[in-house]
Amino acid sequence: MTLDDLNPVLAATLIQRRQVARKVARSPRFVEQIDKLARQLQLPVGQVAAEALKGLEEIVTVQSPAFAAMFDYGLGPLHTRAWTVDADPGELARLKALNRDHALVYLPTHRSYADAFILSRLLRDNGLKRNHILGGNNLGFWPLGTIIRRSGGILIRRSFQDDEIYKLVVREYLAWLASQRLNLEWYMEGGRSRTGKLRPPKYGLLSYLVAAIESGGADDMLLVPVSTTYDQMHEVGVMAAEEAGAAKAKENLLWLAGYARTQQKRIGNAYVRFGEPLSLKEALARADADGPGKWTVAKIAFEVFQRINRATPVTANALVTLALLGVKDRALTLAEVHELVLPLLDYADARGLPNSHLDDLRSRDGVAETLGNLNAGGVVSRYDGGTEAVYAIEPGQHSVAAFYRNSAVHWFINRAIFEVALLDTSTEELTGPLERAWQSAFALRDLLKFDFFFSDKASYREEQKAESRLFDAKFRQRAVTAEGRRALLLGAPFLIAHQVLTPFVEAYFIVADRLAAQPLDVAVDKKKLTEECVRVGRQYVLQKRLSSPECVSREVFGNALSLAANRDLLKPAASGEAAGQSDLGARRRAFAAELASVVERLAAIAALDNARRVATSVAHPASLPA
Repeated sequence: MTLDDLNPVLAATLIQRRQVARKVARSPRFVEQIDKLARQLQLPVGQVAAEALKGLEEIVTVQSPAFAAMFDYGLGPLHTRAWTVDADPGELARLKALNRDHALVYLPTHRSYADAFILSRLLRDNGLKRNHILGGNNLGFWPLGTIIRRSGGILIRRSFQDDEIYKLVVREYLAWLASQRLNLEWYMEGGRSRTGKLRPPKYGLLSYLVAAIESGGADDMLLVPVSTTYDQMHEVGVMAAEEAGAAKAKENLLWLAGYARTQQKRIGNAYVRFGEPLSLKEALARADADGPGKWTVAKIAFEVFQRINRATPVTANALVTLALLGVKDRALTLAEVHELVLPLLDYADARGLPNSHLDDLRSRDGVAETLGNLNAGGVVSRYDGGTEAVYAIEPGQHSVAAFYRNSAVHWFINRAIFEVALLDTSTEELTGPLERAWQSAFALRDLLKFDFFFSDKASYREEQKAESRLFDAKFRQRAVTAEGRRALLLGAPFLIAHQVLTPFVEAYFIVADRLAAQPLDVAVDKKKLTEECVRVGRQYVLQKRLSSPECVSREVFGNALSLAANRDLLKPAASGEAAGQSDLGARRRAFAAELASVVERLAAIAALDNARRVATSVAHPASLPA
């Protein structure tokens, strides 16, 4: 028996990475693809083959038991000791059963450098197969890179859009791994989220797998959505600073030592949840059944991210930071925080949202414990010098608190949009007020579609109807008049639009405001505009023109720029065409005005929420603020 006859994973432990690279390079499929690319690039086949082999030697991995032990028991504890891992044994047992007949592709959220180590440990401890993990070569420094590449890790360049040979290498190596029915893992977000919620997906690696299946290079694979949520993270402060303008530290041995030191302190739980697996082959087949283009790579990625969101639990820290951020810089007593959290708990129960330890918040002791944990983490301040303790977001920690809030913000986005839509119909008598509300709801959905993963329009309409019934069981009867709609808002147990939407909408406003000031005859430099938004956004927050410090976010600015590009606002006007220039300028100003209007409406919701709480506390009716 030769090495080629052995199980690929076992063989990989006996031969060197270079030999694996040469084996892949000699495969008939790889040779065929090299010939095809050489013709396309009009280069000698030998030159393309040599460069491709060099790329393969750079990225191929082996799974050596010795190095896997270093990864699991050396590097692993350095990254994971801060948390207790919380997972569903039933979900893991189901994955183990599926893995007997299918290769699995784990697609986790990316929040921390610890993500891969936590998932690897969880799978190992539950008897599941080891994954081949794709990551960036920024982690390729010694000794980390040496261990990763010999324990199943595949480190690829951060950017290679213009390198056709390297793209072929990555694509064909993935196809080869898939043909061996080996498990894969990568982060479709492309990098760690700096906001705490899902980033827009990157499609490249998924498209390579799709190509492998469509070309017959691999059989079906099951995509496994994975959500990892943390009570707290030591690295969030650094990431928040980077979001607001600080330079990113370079990963190296000194950085690794510093990171390991920070992980010594226990900081709560890491919640790992698995969404419903998706057959890649079946998803592709739906394009034939449902119509051309309906299940593209982008559609499949979107479905995976929706399944991740549906699996993500609401945590105690998420609800408490949501409550504290909603009152800006005002300090609250324990009783006041508890009062704000209770209706959120009722809402979560009514919707049957996945959660962890939320019942503890129904008691003041449970809220006090959560506040104490956030205080110990430097996120929440506590003042004891008066008649009773009061709590507030620690100055300068709003973006950190927002990170924890945003892990669950997707569960409240439809409710927030519903409130704004209802507000838009509550100031005057209208013919067809519900149709006006639908228009507002769909306009906000369109505005935020690059930040949140909304359902298709038909499903979204049904979700909004469900929100109306949760808002009030007799919503349709009571919403007939403007007075009735105002009463619905004032009588609501809680209002949340200003807490959920304001940071994102204010970030979009900053982009729209600065975009309107750009010259019309040149293409927008997105990098320069983003840095301008960081500087001007800080100014607007300091001036209190905007209310959310966490709105200064490069990540959200990027999503706002995607929306602007989608509306064709970034390209220059045609040279010398005054009318075209005027049209572009007018459309950019209209974009800024649209965002300014939403900011104002959210401020009105905030004022209304304050009036509602005052009315409740003094037990008499209040009126809608002008």
